[in-house]
Amino acid sequence: MRPAGTVSGRYAAIVLAGGLSTRMNRFKPLLPLGEATVTDRVVSTFSSPDIDVLLVAGYRHEDTQAVVKQQGLTIVYNRDYERGMFSSLQAGIRRLRPVHRAFFVLPVDVPLVRSSTIRRLKDAEGQSPGRIVYPVFRGRRGHPPLVPSSLAPAILGWEKEGGLKAVLESRAELALEVPVADSFILFDIDTPEDYQELLERFRRYEIPTEAECQEILDNIQRVAPDRARHSWKVAEAAAAIAVALNATGFNIDIKLVRAAAALHDIAKGQRKHDAAGGEALRELGFGRVGDIVAVHSDLAGGDTSLPLESKIVYLADKLIEGEKRVSLVERYSSANRRFGMTPEIEAAISGRLKVALAVKKELETLLGCPLDNIIPD
Repeated sequence: MRPAGTVSGRYAAIVLAGGLSTRMNRFKPLLPLGEATVTDRVVSTFSSPDIDVLLVAGYRHEDTQAVVKQQGLTIVYNRDYERGMFSSLQAGIRRLRPVHRAFFVLPVDVPLVRSSTIRRLKDAEGQSPGRIVYPVFRGRRGHPPLVPSSLAPAILGWEKEGGLKAVLESRAELALEVPVADSFILFDIDTPEDYQELLERFRRYEIPTEAECQEILDNIQRVAPDRARHSWKVAEAAAAIAVALNATGFNIDIKLVRAAAALHDIAKGQRKHDAAGGEALRELGFGRVGDIVAVHSDLAGGDTSLPLESKIVYLADKLIEGEKRVSLVERYSSANRRFGMTPEIEAAISGRLKVALAVKKELETLLGCPLDNIIPD
């Protein structure tokens, strides 16, 4: 059900795959990505019951149509593809239907946009119909804009330079910017070097970059500045432990640990904030990080069989109070003072201290040295 005040209708996604790929020296729409192609990956971004995908092909259109795996999309052939991307967009717009209230525009050379970004844009448009909704990462607009269908005639009739960007800029009063935790709205592929970078980024797709972590803290979850500073201190401690373990022969993913530590308290203040934070991260597309965050508070009830990454983040959080390194005894003594000294609370805190000490001992055994050598007081 849509929120009160919104209007009904469907969305379209115009996926542009008709270019010549001159700088790539290979045909971009058919480049392998995971178990599919770049085109399949872009089309799957719009896997939602209320979005109709219009895939606009041009150069090598028969090859494109032959390899696309997704069902239910409409393939549009742009005979004028040599005139450039704007002609492909116009071909897609001509296939819009009256039911389409707005449409996304995404070239296949921007292949890693997150599904969570599409959901945020739809939510924003649902609250403010008729606006041009732009995803924004750290202050920069990216792809895909969500354009109201009322602008279709203006785009079809545009004869000046500048293409879609110029059309939309001529309606600047309609702009609505939506922050997203998605650096990929700014990442396109034009050259073989870009493609190699794409493959590496895709391999780490479920781990947010530090800039994405900061965006989540600042604008998505709106974590208080003091809590965010604490989180980055925990990230430093967790990364130090991970680096030291790797030096002894382990293969800990340091970026995964650091991201999970930086985001461990994004739902602080909510009931069962660890589980709530984990779920929020999964919805953003960061499942691996979410799994660690979901158990960081008490290590899933003391389950010490969890992966090392979870234990590292858990313990690093216990060793940092505010922005200061503390001992476990100090940390849990502080908890006693905060929550009172009833027998029940005292027993619960004592049990948590016991688990934390056991995890600390386990990590020190693996490290072959005290944690004080790694994270000094």
